Formats: sequence, structure tokens, C-alpha cells
Amino acid sequence: MFINALLYDGKNSIEHKVIIEFTKDKRVKINSHNIDISITEIEIESRLGNTPRVFEFPNGIRCKSIENSKIDEILKQLDIETSKTHKIESSWRLTVGAVFITIFFIWFSLTIGANYTANIIASILPNDVLNDIGHTTLEELDKKYLNISNLSKKNRAIIQAQFDRLTENEDIHYQLHFRSSQKIGANAFALPSGDIVLTDQLVKLSKDKKFRDILGVLAHEKGHIVKKHTLKIAIKTGISGAILGYITGDISILVTAIPTVIINSSYSRDYEREADEYAVSELKRLNVSTKYITQLFEELEKENKIDENNTINSLISSHPITKERIEYFKSHIK
Repeated sequence: MFINALLYDGKNSIEHKVIIEFTKDKRVKINSHNIDISITEIEIESRLGNTPRVFEFPNGIRCKSIENSKIDEILKQLDIETSKTHKIESSWRLTVGAVFITIFFIWFSLTIGANYTANIIASILPNDVLNDIGHTTLEELDKKYLNISNLSKKNRAIIQAQFDRLTENEDIHYQLHFRSSQKIGANAFALPSGDIVLTDQLVKLSKDKKFRDILGVLAHEKGHIVKKHTLKIAIKTGISGAILGYITGDISILVTAIPTVIINSSYSRDYEREADEYAVSELKRLNVSTKYITQLFEELEKENKIDENNTINSLISSHPITKERIEYFKSHIK
């Protein structure tokens, strides 16, 4: 069994016309170059259409031949598997099927499977990437929406002490940032890096001198970090860019998406429920009643009714406060 081929010796670009012989005992011979080798020691590239088939030899010699059909027949006689790629390419049914599978996979990843895809990407992003996302996002928010806090040193110290209780002995490095903002109003939000921002406008609604209500909000935000809610929403918002960003290391799509998520979007009910459950468990751990966060949410609800025509966002816009949620916190009061 013979085929015609071109041989390259790996030393220069000169082509040598050769005849390759395939023997019944599965050896490959090229007499003009004293080659006699087992077929298992060479690599035969998969067939792709009618492009020349390439044979790679261990000593750097390469041969290519356009006699694809003849090569397939020889490999079949020698009981060596032919190219699966060519089998698919040669069958219009398999080709059409492959196209539909590809289209379905893309559609699934961007729609129904978006949650699954976002969960996977969020779970595998390393901490240094999350830190970069958090710090860059905070810088962007500081430029556009946030101002320096005007809280007194005393109040800041009390809130910081509560925050330290909440986050001590944790693997994640949490940091509390005090800010003021007329643009986003009474608010608190979490970044994937473990940074939590608290606005003066929210603190002013507190009725508790020990700020145990604010502690409840911070516990809720910590829940969003632990469950990676903000990151998952950002990934879903720009899922194609997020996938590309993970592959290339360019996280700009997430840095762009997260401020939009925080300012304009709202968490899903499932995410809010998870963060509320986490907050309750943390308050119980710290032996703090949920009555304080209940009272704060009731104040926020009143505030929202008063300013319902105001364009300024509040905690209610990014964390919708429903009677169901207030009743949930009430049900845990002891």
C-alpha cells in the first residue's frame, strides 16, 4: 500500500517527493530516506476536508499528502481509526446537528444557563481579582456618586466597633467605608472584595444610639458578599464579556457593570431572602435582637412614601423593602 507525499527533513525548506509504503505489519517505510518505523510511532493529523494530511515523525521529519481517500482506506485496512472530524464534516446530518448544538449552548449560556454560568465564574475568580474589582469600582463610585462622610467621630467609632464584631475572625478581609451621597441617598452596598459602603443618610435614620439597626444592615450586606450576589449579577449583566475577561484577565467589564448594578438595579427576591437569612443568623450569633433592623426598615418605608417622586435612590431601590421582609425580621424578635 503506497501513497505519494512531500517530505521535509526539518533542516531546510526543500521539498522531497517520496513514496510512503504502509506494510501489513503496520510499519511505515520511505526507502529513499532509509525510514522504517512502526505506524504507532508517528502522528497522523486528523483529516479536515481535502486539505493535505500531515505525518509527523519522531526525528523532526514531516510528510504531507493530498491522497486523503487513499490514506483513509489504508488506515481502515490497518484497523486504525480515521478522523472523527472528517466523519462529522462529511455528514450533513452531523454538521447540522453540531450547528444546532452550538446555537443551543450559546442561547442556554446567555439565558436559562446564565445563573449557572455566573455561579461558576464567580466561584473561580481568585481573591486578588476580586480585590482589584472592588478597589477600582469604589474609585469609580467616589468620582461619580460619593462624597466624604460628615459623621461625627463618635458615631463612626460606634458603628466601626459593631462592624468589627461582625467581621472578626473571618477569612475574607472586610472593610467599612463611610460616605455621604445626595445622589444615592440612604443606602449601604457591598463590593465583591469585602468592602462595604455606608452612607450618612442611612445612619441619620437610625433611632438606636448603639446603632444595632445599622449592624443589621451591615450583616445583610455581608451576606451579599458571602453569597457573591453583586458579582453574580454583574457577570450576568455582561456575561459574554465576563467569560472573555476571565480568559484574558481583563476585568474591565465587571468594573463597568458593578456600579450600574449598585446604582440602578435591584437584587432578586431570592438574593434578598438569602441575605436577610444570613443577617438574622449573624444577629443571633452576636446576641442582637432583630427589632432594631425592623424599626430601621419601617423608617425607610416611611421615608420612601414621603419621597416617592424624588429621583434620589435609596436602600429601598437597590434592596426592595417589602412588608414580607419586615414581617420576616419581626418574626425573629425575641
